[in-house]
Amino acid sequence: MESRMHSNEHVRFGGRAGETGREQFRYCAPARPYFHHRLVRSPGLNGKRQVTFLARWPADKAMQHARDRIRELTRRSRLLRPVKWIVEDLNRFLRGWAAFFRFGNSAACFEKIRSYSRMRLALFLSKRLRRSREFGWSVITYQSPNQLGLVTLSGIVVAPRPYRDWRGKPNAGGERRR
Repeated sequence: MESRMHSNEHVRFGGRAGETGREQFRYCAPARPYFHHRLVRSPGLNGKRQVTFLARWPADKAMQHARDRIRELTRRSRLLRPVKWIVEDLNRFLRGWAAFFRFGNSAACFEKIRSYSRMRLALFLSKRLRRSREFGWSVITYQSPNQLGLVTLSGIVVAPRPYRDWRGKPNAGGERRR
């Protein structure tokens, strides 16, 4: 048995290969480091009690995956497609990614991803129109009032609240919590 395991691999305990008998299997779930997390103890203000909470934000691997996906959506092979389609694809990805990571302390990471997507869209425009990089930036920042419809990720972070339902979903029957 190897020391490293793949995500869909089963571990066999007891017995040898080819030996008949009862075998026990345990499923090893894949390691998915979506969030960084840290237990934070903040001092109470104005004589109030100390607050302890779990701070979490997107992991470096998740940030790299987002940058790779944005790079894939704005690559050179898509230059013949209309810019509107590219912006729609970027918005669809950014909304889904932000909806997954919005619970926690992710505002700084959202700003990094948004600025990266703006940069890639500006580069896409400059390549499409065969102009300089500065021209792409000027179209995004000055000539377009809403940055060509690119979604903003500011203001969507929801802080998880202690002792409350962290997603705020009502019960299935609609009744209140007891």
